[in-house]
Amino acid sequence: MLVLNEFTHDARVQREAKALAAANHNVTVVALWKAGLKREEERDGYRVVRLHLRSRGWRSRLVAPLVKYVEYAFRVGQLPDSRSVQVYHAHAVQTLPAAWLATRGRGHRLVYDAHELETGHNFHGFRLAGIYRHVWPWPERAFIRSADATITVNEGIADELVRLYGIADPVVVMNCPERQPFNKSTRLRDELGIPPGLKIAIYQGGVVGGRGIEPFLHAIQRLPEVAGVVLGDGHLLEEYRARAESGLWQRVYLPGKVPLDDLPHYTASADVGVTLIQDICRSYHLALPNKLFEYLQAGIPVLGSNLPEIARIIQGYNVGLVVDPDDPDAIAEALGRLLRDTDLYARSSAKARQAAAIFNWDREKVKLLDLYQNLGK
Repeated sequence: MLVLNEFTHDARVQREAKALAAANHNVTVVALWKAGLKREEERDGYRVVRLHLRSRGWRSRLVAPLVKYVEYAFRVGQLPDSRSVQVYHAHAVQTLPAAWLATRGRGHRLVYDAHELETGHNFHGFRLAGIYRHVWPWPERAFIRSADATITVNEGIADELVRLYGIADPVVVMNCPERQPFNKSTRLRDELGIPPGLKIAIYQGGVVGGRGIEPFLHAIQRLPEVAGVVLGDGHLLEEYRARAESGLWQRVYLPGKVPLDDLPHYTASADVGVTLIQDICRSYHLALPNKLFEYLQAGIPVLGSNLPEIARIIQGYNVGLVVDPDDPDAIAEALGRLLRDTDLYARSSAKARQAAAIFNWDREKVKLLDLYQNLGK
């Protein structure tokens, strides 16, 4: 399995590697090394190898990424056991050229795991956005038809890949967490000192633009009985903390990132989960965030964006409400309704618990294992 990150918090890749290893596949995840991380380690039955790329220290935003991809591809092909590999599993578009190159002339299989819609990637705020929009999806356009199988995260993106490239239907393996017991927790309230009279609405994930965090926290200001928790980190975290510390945002808590294994306990201590991704690019329009399924596993209702894939789950399974993610007033109204209408809240919570039995990794991993079982046929 190939990833172009340090492989410290990549839940999807961790779950896939663990599932394949448990099914007696010999799995190695090839990632990037940085100071403080092990060059090699064993985890849950699979091996992690981290490559030290000299080009990671380069500063040029235009040239450095290209050189990094070339160096990564070369290093993957030079790994000592590369000739014994049967399948190269490319996670996201950045590793697809390396996987394609490693399979050439060797009889290896290539699996492409499309984590999002790369042709609609979010480059808002990038100084070189115009160039990146043209260059970023090029590896997918060039190599996706060479893959022996394609995996992606939801039906909307699968349909788009078929339309764009004329490939066979991708296997949809959703980003669902492992099944969790419904154990209510008080962890957020205890650790953050949230007063007992306040309900808790949680956002968990990257603290970056386009995720609806700012409209969500503005909505919290309209709901004096609700505390807003943002659990995660990103380039906007310190800016948002400054607003909360200055008093501009009341009842807002931003503790940062927590260990992945501890996340379910924090989620289960909230009353409502929010996933308000904004419609700023085609990839976000078709997004189906992990956090939605994490909220279901905690048995809490969900307030989500009125975008196709998110709405399909929330409305199709009656687990909460959808709303315009750009409108703080609409968010406040919907969030207040979920928390104040006891019948609606009870129904949505019950439906969330039922949906958790459908949207979980125990069910999703079967599709991954079946794909690998059929690769050699």
